[in-house]
Amino acid sequence: MRPVDLKNLPRREFLRLTTALAATPMLGSFAEMALAAGPFNDYRALVCVFLLGGNDSHNVIVPLDGRYANYATNRGPLALPQASLQANAISDVAQGDFGLHPRLLKTAALYASGRLAIVNNVGILIRPTSKSDYQNKVQLPPQLFSHSDMQMHWHTLHPQAPAISGWGGRLGDLLQSSNNGQLLVSVATASSSLFLKGTQSVVHQIGTWRPNSPSSTIVQRIRAWRDWDVTRSNPQALYENSLVMPRRNLLEAQYGQIADQSVGTNDLLLQALYSGPVNGNYTERFPIATPYPADNRLAAQLRSVAMMIAARSALGVKRQIFFVAMSGFDNHSDQYDTSTSTRRPGTGEPAILYGKHADLLEQLDDALKAFYDTTVELGVQNQVTTFTASDFGRTLTSNGKGSDHGWGGHHFVLGGGVRGGQLYGGFHNLQVGGGNPADAGQGRLIPAYSSDQYAATLGKWLGASPAELNSTLPNLSNFSGQTDLGFML
Repeated sequence: MRPVDLKNLPRREFLRLTTALAATPMLGSFAEMALAAGPFNDYRALVCVFLLGGNDSHNVIVPLDGRYANYATNRGPLALPQASLQANAISDVAQGDFGLHPRLLKTAALYASGRLAIVNNVGILIRPTSKSDYQNKVQLPPQLFSHSDMQMHWHTLHPQAPAISGWGGRLGDLLQSSNNGQLLVSVATASSSLFLKGTQSVVHQIGTWRPNSPSSTIVQRIRAWRDWDVTRSNPQALYENSLVMPRRNLLEAQYGQIADQSVGTNDLLLQALYSGPVNGNYTERFPIATPYPADNRLAAQLRSVAMMIAARSALGVKRQIFFVAMSGFDNHSDQYDTSTSTRRPGTGEPAILYGKHADLLEQLDDALKAFYDTTVELGVQNQVTTFTASDFGRTLTSNGKGSDHGWGGHHFVLGGGVRGGQLYGGFHNLQVGGGNPADAGQGRLIPAYSSDQYAATLGKWLGASPAELNSTLPNLSNFSGQTDLGFML
């Protein structure tokens, strides 16, 4: 029998072969065999959780020592009562004791168990920046404090240049060859046209998991019957052939190639993740037992990511980068419940403990815990690292019912590969004005750590070399004194 040349196998023949294999126990071994010559012998994944709108991290972690007085004075109506904080949830020899927001109960437990780290005052920089540099406008990121620009800067980590690619996508370019050219390196459930955009790797969009909906899948499929006459034989083949037919117009030809690739990838993904349909219903090939909270869109997105991770061997990937997002953090005037009543009548608790921001933090808390528990269930808790990012932090001072756009903010890093149970970075003194060298005005924090350093620490854990990190993160060399922040094992 003539051996099969997998490298030059036509896409449809490859799909036919893998479809047949998907029905047998051989698929996992087949995928492992295909990657045996690769440089990675294990699986690792990064999961970016982007908090859209600018999370007010001043209310995420609060000092319990003498700095609390400054916090309470400057926050005004936004200050969390000291008695409401999870007392001594964080105790640091050098930096003192801190409390976490009362809705972050599961996050506090993950921190206590050594699975979660907090990185203080991270933000977009081009170079190390002092208060004098800020006041004299020395090499500052353009359009500071603008939502769209700061989101873009977080995605590209190259704020002084046109937005051509994202740092996740550039890492994906490196990983694609390491994954033996397999697709599905960069995967998103939320809009990520920039963060995961590379020059070679292709972002693959998946859907959000829907509980109690066996007729739906997370696979976004382009099917022939939407636009084609299905009365003829094999309409799907007719549709796919039309995508790759020769065209004189190069743009049309490129579009056809991309669409054809998408159709093929989705077919492969559907076969890997699901069996069926039987009577219109699909069954997950790799069922997940961990319960996920209802009415929590972030949790549903992370459940989709978990399904992809569960199928990692069947998909033949060794390294992946995922992107999920949670909106609602632009709380200028709706951060808390301004009504006279509370959500829990008779408690007498102040309104700041309720409202939009508190609800968002509780959803984040529930989602992160469910996802981490799933990685434990799958046995990959040491191989999956989840990290938060956001447009910016917010002002320490209040505008009455919320806070305004800031700069540096505090972030979570979660996973078994994290050197958790620790704070990273010197916590600021919570003064506003001349007494705080980190204050750019109104308690806007000048970042102590750049997003480049944060990303480099994660990229190093994923397997990128120092040279690869410098090519992926163009400004990293400006922080050569500390490119690894130490929060990964």
